[in-house]
Amino acid sequence: MKEVYIMLSQLGTMVSKSIKLYTKAKYNHASLGIDPEMQNFYSFARRVRYFPVIAGFISEKLNEGMFGYYPNTECVIYALSVSDAQYNKVRDILEGYLKEGEQYKYNFLALLGITINRPFAFEKRHTCAEFVAKVLSEAGIYNFPKPFSLVRPDELPGIPGLRVIYEGRMTGFRPIMGT
Repeated sequence: MKEVYIMLSQLGTMVSKSIKLYTKAKYNHASLGIDPEMQNFYSFARRVRYFPVIAGFISEKLNEGMFGYYPNTECVIYALSVSDAQYNKVRDILEGYLKEGEQYKYNFLALLGITINRPFAFEKRHTCAEFVAKVLSEAGIYNFPKPFSLVRPDELPGIPGLRVIYEGRMTGFRPIMGT
């Protein structure tokens, strides 16, 4: 058995604060990781600090990049035990995203779709939660009861078997091996 990790976070950007006003959720960004040190995660978000419209598939490191610019970022990190085959499938899917990363863009239309409950899905465009949901489904880990583009970060904690590894300020996180 191995583990995959889901991190939910709340940055201090104007965009994330605006989303929080609408959702009322504590966390409004989702990331997926397979690194046992829980330092590297993958998601869909802005690629340029000052220009949120330039967005797509990104690699995230705890306390670096946007997380480093916002040291008070709150987060929760969940671990989910998966079979070796499921873990390897997640790894292979992530490698595919890494190889073609620049081709992937952010699915801004899905944000509208969530508000009107209408899915807007595109092959190479995802939101952060849509990405996590799609990878988990394609790896045979969890099937969501709705289209991926309608999945919100605050719905991910409903996945059976998730265990909280850490909750608090990102700067306070220290990985615990053998979780």
